[in-house]
This record gives sequence, structure tokens and C-alpha cells, in this order.
Amino acid sequence: MAAIKALVFDFGNVLCTWTPQKDTAVHPKKLKQIMSSDIWHDYERGRYLSADECYRAVEKRFGVKASDLDSAMTSARSSLQPAGITLDYLTDLLKRHEALRIYGLTNTPRPEEGSVQSIAQQWPIFDRIYTSGSLGMRKPDICSYESVLREIGLPAEAVLFVDDFQENILAAQSIGIQTILFQNHEQMYREIENHFGNPVSRGKEFLASNAKSLDSISDNGITIHDNFAQLLIVDLTGNEDLVQLERWDRTWNYFIGTPLLTTDTFPNDLDTTSIALSTLPINESVVHSVLDEMLTFRSEDGILMTYFDRTRPRVDHVVCVNALHLFCKNGREHEVMPTLDWVLKVVRTHAYLAGSRYYSSPDMFLYFLTRLSGSIRDRSRRQELLSLLKQHVSERIGIAGDTVALATRLIACGMLNLKNPRDLASLLSTQHADGSWPTGWIYKYGSSGQQIGNPGLSTALAIKAIECSRPETSNEENQSRNEVSKSSHEGSMNEIGLRWGSLIWSYLKKLGDILPVFR
Repeated sequence: MAAIKALVFDFGNVLCTWTPQKDTAVHPKKLKQIMSSDIWHDYERGRYLSADECYRAVEKRFGVKASDLDSAMTSARSSLQPAGITLDYLTDLLKRHEALRIYGLTNTPRPEEGSVQSIAQQWPIFDRIYTSGSLGMRKPDICSYESVLREIGLPAEAVLFVDDFQENILAAQSIGIQTILFQNHEQMYREIENHFGNPVSRGKEFLASNAKSLDSISDNGITIHDNFAQLLIVDLTGNEDLVQLERWDRTWNYFIGTPLLTTDTFPNDLDTTSIALSTLPINESVVHSVLDEMLTFRSEDGILMTYFDRTRPRVDHVVCVNALHLFCKNGREHEVMPTLDWVLKVVRTHAYLAGSRYYSSPDMFLYFLTRLSGSIRDRSRRQELLSLLKQHVSERIGIAGDTVALATRLIACGMLNLKNPRDLASLLSTQHADGSWPTGWIYKYGSSGQQIGNPGLSTALAIKAIECSRPETSNEENQSRNEVSKSSHEGSMNEIGLRWGSLIWSYLKKLGDILPVFR
């Protein structure tokens, strides 16, 4: 992704707000027809010498009095207010990135340009504001974007465009401009920030600043202290200083301290134990003694079970994968072939797509399976597994998912040399301002189905996913994204305006729930 050197903002809904009046002189449905017409589009392109000339053309075709249309415009104009918090944010952004340029691009007819001059002058952050009336072209006309690019002297990929209408975003994207579809101000701030700085460095800073307090959380907001997520964070980062573990001599328990949201007593399990013994520096004799014990907990089919507890005869294919990894890593895969062969059957038949008793996401299964593939010594089974993984991971590319689903999928893609820019873009766009990623669901209680996530683990997975997809981010601070080159301010503020067509649309939408068509 190219370094951003300029931001180009739409105005209506993005940088300006308004309070709609209760009464309007023009019925919303009728105004929808007017704003969708060639008359209004030509008005925005500056092809009418005056507002009155346009209004008279509207009156002739639509039967709406010019005076009533003028009244509707006046009502919206009088309620117009700048989005102060957002403009303050952009002021701060310029302080942090002094070389950055900020422009406006608005569908505004010439007669309306001067009406908001005083408001715009309160925020001297724009290098220039381009109006459709002055350009002689409007969004989403491709020529309007190309004209602005020529004026500012930047390639499309160096420009980030923010607009609240998909039609305008699509047109900009089609010529290579980077874009943000505005949904709300917080979302816009987050996505802008994600275009500056190194996402990996920001994520690592979050983990470091929250070390020893990276606890899990249930889907109903209860904090859970568990070894499992902590161990996976260590596995991903190689840094035990980030976590707080309750260490066990041999087999491990999922929980740290008292179990929550489950039975009062909770047995040690093969899943947590396998992650611990394959991640931490454990004495080899201890590892093999635990493997011996695991072999005593197998189902009637000879498949490894989940708990070191014969009263809980549970089999989970994801747990099996993690236990298999420990056996294979220690040269004992020949002792668990029934389990390995069953897991291969689960993959071949796509049986994993519905999730498992303890894992909802099929991507978690494929991630752990990719992790396992590197430790299998049986050549034929390893080759079959790798072939299956490439097929099945490829099938998952582009499917919607939370942070954990996207990140585990991307890590698997990286290990299998599969390109996945689509999911990478989705993952990058969701990074929070503090450097973390939204909590994704990792594990669930088998009895209740209650989901468990961990913001630290979600962030660690996202970091690893980006490193696998963009190796350069782990080796450098990607300073080119911060050191954007600044040319001198060109032009003046004499073309300030607002995209009045879309302002009126949104103004009346609040009154009549209109869905704009062309803005």
C-alpha cells in the first residue's frame, strides 16, 4: 500500500452536520426526483448561470414552484454547522503529520459556494477545496477525480478519499485512489489512523503496555483468567513477559484459579497441556511421561479425548490437532495414527465447517492444522495434508469473519504461500486507535456454547498475520507512511463550498427516510 500524501474529503455528512427543520416546502419524494435529474446534475456542474435559472427549469419539468425549492434550500443552509470534533481531529492529524495535504471535493453548484465561506474559514486546514461548479464536473464522474489528481500533482495511490456514498467511493477506487466509505466519525478516525504508522509496531506497543493483564472475556462481558489464551500469546510472540501463567508440573488446566461459568471443579485437558508442552521449555522426560498418560485417554475408536478425566469422554477434532502436534513434535506420531487419520477424514469431507464442540471457527481448525503440518514426519500423510490445506484454506479466502477468523486464515495462507490481500485489507482496517484489534471468539464452553475471546490474543494473531502477509512490517517501521512529502500550499480558499445536493438529500432523509440515489 502506497504512502498517503493527501486526504480528500467530501463535505456533507462527513465534515458538516445540520439540524433538519420540521417543515419543508417540497415533498421528500418529489425532491428525490429533482436531485436525481439531469437538471440538478447540470446545476452542480455549473451549467446554469444562477440558482433561479435552475429552479425555473425544475418548476417547468416537475411542477415544483421555484420559490418552494428556494425555501427548502434556505432551510438546509441555515442549519448547516461544521463537525467541530472531526475538524479538530484533522487539525491534530496535521500537527502529527506536517507534510500531509488536505483537500475538499464537493458537489456544490456555483451559486452556493460563497454561502459557507465564513464557516470554512474557521478551519484553515485545507490546501484547497474543489467544487463541482468550479470544476465543471461532479462526483462520481471519473473526470472529476482525474482533474483533482492533475491539480494536486499526485498519483492516485498516494491519495486517500473519504466520502459517504458508495457510488463516489467506487468511482475513485476504479482509478486507483485509496478510499474510506464514511459510516460514522469514530470509524473514519480509526481507518485514517490505520493508513499511518506501522500496524505491527502499534500492535506490539498495545501488548507491551498491557502486559500481565491480557485476560479473556466472555460474550456476556465476564473477565476470565485462563492459561490457554496466555499460552497461545507466548506461542505467537515468543515473549513470556507479556503473560501471567499458573504453572503446572505435568498436565495443565485451562483456568487460572477458580473455574468460571462452568462446574466448580474442572479437569486438566489435553488441549491446554499440548499448547503448554509444545511452547514452553519443559523437561523432555516430563513431556514424554505426559504423552504416555494421554495415550490412556482414547475413545472406543482409538482417538485422543479432550480431558484427563474418564467421566468426561469428549472428542473434539481441534483438540486432537493440538495433541497431535505435541506427539509429532516429539517423534511419536506412529502412536496416534488413528487420531491423525480421523483428522484427515474431517478435512477431506469438510466436516469441520460447522465448528466443533469447543471451537466455533473453522479457520481456527485450519490454522492449528497448518501448525501441525510442519511436524508430521510421515511423508505421504504430510503431503496429503498440505495438499488438502491449500485447497481448503483457499476456499476460505474472502469469507467474512472476526479478527480471529481473519488472522488465523492469513497465518495459514502465509505458511502455505497463498496470497490473500482481501482478508489482509479487512484485518488492517479494523485496528483500533490504541493499536489493538477487536476481540474475536477463540473458544467456547461445550455445555453452554458461551463464547470466549481475548483482546491480547486477537492482537497477537493479527500481528502474526500481518507479518506473514507483509514480512517487511516486522523488520522496519515503514517510515515512508509517516514521512509524506509536503509541497507548498497552492491555490486559495476561494473555491470553498459544500455538496449541497447531498446535504439536501440527507436533510430530507431525516424527515422522510429518503434513500439518495446518485450522491
